[in-house]
Amino acid sequence: MISNKKHIFVLDTSAILYGFNPQIVEGEHYTTPKVLSEVHDENLKIILDISISLGKLKIKIPKHEFIEFIKKRATETGDIFSLSETDLEVLALAYELKSEGFDPVIITDDYSVQNLCTLLSLSFKSIVTEGISQKFLWIIYCPACGRTYKSSELITNCKVCGHILKRKVYKKESI
Repeated sequence: MISNKKHIFVLDTSAILYGFNPQIVEGEHYTTPKVLSEVHDENLKIILDISISLGKLKIKIPKHEFIEFIKKRATETGDIFSLSETDLEVLALAYELKSEGFDPVIITDDYSVQNLCTLLSLSFKSIVTEGISQKFLWIIYCPACGRTYKSSELITNCKVCGHILKRKVYKKESI
């Protein structure tokens, strides 16, 4: 593995929407194509296009094995139900960069992304929120009949009564 401890930022959609500008923040900046596709504001698109053309923002698709690893971990923790494909891709990109010896920091205000970051030992910073102070593990349950399911069971309706499943915290730990 390369021992390259250069500090880099991985941007999720919330970072861009809340004003993180790669042109004025020192360091290398990465994001994914799915993040770019979620930005609809014309002014932000212009900033992103300029950042990309100046080499201040790099677009990278994470390797399939890193996406699958992140999906597996998110399923184990129960976060999979609140993470979008874009969120999973951002986490996978950061984890891939970390495996290459970089010191990535995900810029996000998404609590589920932050929660998975703590469980994967990935650094994160928020823009407008304080960020999480505890990490959570979730359990899936039926609010109608009370049956519980492992978070790895990717189902949305109770097998007993058919009610829509919800999730709740079953374990909290301070960060």
